[in-house]
Amino acid sequence: MFTPISNGPGAHRSIQALTERFDLNVMFDSGGYEVQVGNKEFDDLYSYLINFYGENSWGHRYVLPDNVPLSDDPPEVVNRKVDETLSATEMCFRRLSEDRQSKAVAVVQGHTTDQLYRCLNKYSQLDGLQHIGFGSFGTSGVSNGVNMLTTETFQNLSTVVDRAHEEGLSVHAFGVGGPTSLPLLYEAGVDSFDTTSWMRSSGYGNVFFPFKSRFNASHRKNRGGNVLTGSELPHLRAETDHQCPFCEDINDLRNNRWDRIIHNLLVIYEMTHQMERMTTEETIEAMDSNSQYRKLLESVQEIKPVRRSILT
Repeated sequence: MFTPISNGPGAHRSIQALTERFDLNVMFDSGGYEVQVGNKEFDDLYSYLINFYGENSWGHRYVLPDNVPLSDDPPEVVNRKVDETLSATEMCFRRLSEDRQSKAVAVVQGHTTDQLYRCLNKYSQLDGLQHIGFGSFGTSGVSNGVNMLTTETFQNLSTVVDRAHEEGLSVHAFGVGGPTSLPLLYEAGVDSFDTTSWMRSSGYGNVFFPFKSRFNASHRKNRGGNVLTGSELPHLRAETDHQCPFCEDINDLRNNRWDRIIHNLLVIYEMTHQMERMTTEETIEAMDSNSQYRKLLESVQEIKPVRRSILT
């Protein structure tokens, strides 16, 4: 995934060259995150995306404009952002060529079931649309730049996935994905997801291991995560059955940000394949006992039979 509005022509050309050289699938992001953190105005997205999408045929997916509601937005602001998302999405979609329309991703936004269903009903009426995305996760951190799963947003995500799959639409989850959140995305049934946690977290000295909460390897000013020591590292690698050349030496993880970045990316990649072979019970057992996402997954398992009986 890459965000054209956040990069210049030089970056566009470089990414296109990589895409063609290695036969990569690239999703063009709408730039909704840039609006979410205050770097862009929502009105900037529509005209930019119409021009960029019209001129570039090498994308695998084209995300339509969306205005992300924040966790602390009052109800009237959330409703306005949903209205703006629906209006801009429809206008942008109808101006795309037919081949781009089949690759378009319309983003579901909203905090209430009614708002989610308004999005789904609108998108089901767009002939040729095959893909939707879910963007209304909880927000936190500086400038509301961190997306997170709460009990409410997990329930919303599950509702959207169930309804979308009934309509024959694939579902992409935007911008969530530390190791302990991935089992919840898998449980919800999303078809794909994106995350920059592997890169962002490494900048704070943090490293991932499969199904575990983050560990801090840099030991700098308690930036977050349990401190990882040299004596604990081999036991953690053995426990999680993770082996890569970037985490063999604690000094490499402690002092080299790029070693942390690539190690974290490999962990995310491994987990997406491991979960396909594991039962939910095995996944829960592999997670930290005090993880909030483990507790959420356990509660989901308890209510799943009730939820499924309601859906059917």
